[in-house]
Amino acid sequence: MKKIINAPENYVDEMLEGIYVAHPDLVTYVNNDLRCLVTADKKEGKVGIATGGGSGHLPLFLGYVGRGMLDGCCVGDVFQSPSSEQMLAVTKSIDSGAGVLYIYGNYNGDIFNFDMAAEMAEFEDGIRVESVLGADDVASGPLPGDGEKSIRRGVAGIFFVYKCAGAAADEMMSLDEVKRIAEKAAASVRTMGVALTPCIVPRVGHPGFSIGDDEMEIGMGIHGETGIRRGKLEPADEIVEEMLEKILGDFDEIDGSTVAVLVNGLGATTLDEQYIVTRKIDQILKGRNIDVKKYYVGEYATALEMAGVSISILKLDEELEQLLLKPAQTPFFRQGSMNEEGTIKRAKKCAESTTQKAGESGNIEKADTNILADFLKNVKEIMADKKDYLIDLDSVVGDGDLGLTMSDGFAAAYKAVHGSGETDSGKLLYAAGKAMSIAVPSTMGTLMASGLMQAGKRLRGKTDLGLAEYVELFEGYTEGVMNLGKAKVGDKTFLDGIVPAVEAMKAAKDAGKNVKEAAHDAREAAEKGFKATTSMVAVHGRAATRGEASRSLQDPGAAVAMLIMEAFDQTV
Repeated sequence: MKKIINAPENYVDEMLEGIYVAHPDLVTYVNNDLRCLVTADKKEGKVGIATGGGSGHLPLFLGYVGRGMLDGCCVGDVFQSPSSEQMLAVTKSIDSGAGVLYIYGNYNGDIFNFDMAAEMAEFEDGIRVESVLGADDVASGPLPGDGEKSIRRGVAGIFFVYKCAGAAADEMMSLDEVKRIAEKAAASVRTMGVALTPCIVPRVGHPGFSIGDDEMEIGMGIHGETGIRRGKLEPADEIVEEMLEKILGDFDEIDGSTVAVLVNGLGATTLDEQYIVTRKIDQILKGRNIDVKKYYVGEYATALEMAGVSISILKLDEELEQLLLKPAQTPFFRQGSMNEEGTIKRAKKCAESTTQKAGESGNIEKADTNILADFLKNVKEIMADKKDYLIDLDSVVGDGDLGLTMSDGFAAAYKAVHGSGETDSGKLLYAAGKAMSIAVPSTMGTLMASGLMQAGKRLRGKTDLGLAEYVELFEGYTEGVMNLGKAKVGDKTFLDGIVPAVEAMKAAKDAGKNVKEAAHDAREAAEKGFKATTSMVAVHGRAATRGEASRSLQDPGAAVAMLIMEAFDQTV
């Protein structure tokens, strides 16, 4: 890794400090959390628009908070979702009495946490929240049929959704109208990208995937998700022809239409190259009698230092065209000049580092009194020890951050209960789960947190644990994951490791075995379930986009289940 940074764990917060220092007239933060970014001025009676997602994509997400676009954004670690608590803080801050619209990408971690934040906003403050998903990447799946959920990833085309919805809100349209505009824009945009090099997540320290020096991958996602084909690097014109064939072919009717075009660099592609691409796009569209109302060229949604480019096309009608061309002013995007009449200036804050210096915590080692604290400690230590193993497994099917997520998440879970003196096993597990949901609000982090919290509900009030209670614990854990993730056994997920373990534990109980014997049986069953995932096709998560090609791969989620059961075996 070769980056101009300090400590990798401070990467996101130090980046945010720089943004607040450079743009105090446009953005500030709330809840004493640098990752909860809002506009520096607030327009009373206007619909608030919020977004969020993982860091590493600047200017995507937080770069479009400002006048005429978004009102708030929260970001997580690199390529990881922010927490529902952070989203709630932003929601409360930007609400002006007209409700709030969430616009974000079609990624499970974001969906889980935004949905939780919307429920909390309604319950705690009576704020009406609506949501619109960006799902513009034609390489990641077909258009959904009636009533089907889209599996398409949200990529650079979400910029157009922000722009049109932001202009509608600035014109003081109602929440229902702003949502209608956002849905129309989201349904009218298509994107495809090509990647030439991998990127490096700072805390991982090495590329999440490899690609040959003379290769390219058409359709790769902004986290390194697999594309539709990999081959030798071709001339720019041939690359554009292939991408536009897929993009234009995805519209019902496009010839003779009016469009806007976004040519987006992925982080390490020069503007020279982007304009070479733009030139060919214009030739092709003119040949099909497609009128380009406006080109946007530059970096709008990056993937750290990935080399490559994406093309987004927004099919315009008169309404979308007018809204797209309205003025906007954000730290990373300016168009026309804004009228600030009716806005209320927020108090400015100086960015202060949220990172703690070594040796300042003053923590004193305390003893644990509940065996479940020991269990969480063992999980934490195993996840830390197997961090690189999980990173390698996940790099094949996802963005390679699973090892970090599990290591950080279970460390936070254990820290929340360590030395607390809590004897109620249910309260202990629930507290651990809530701490994990805040620390690692990515897809897998949120699922694991939901499992801990549901297990806590099952064991509430119980202090003495025997085999029956341990069965209850892991049944609850499984229930929490299943209810939130909507997966089932055979879908090639965490459940394919944990469910066999639970069944083995129940069988041991029925056979009159003791806890140690049951734990050993469960550990072996989880390992067997993990190994069996190589014969399954992925149905959920990023591996699902590989279709039949996912069959030979080991599932990282099932590996996590295997490691959890290994920790349980060690504990008892």
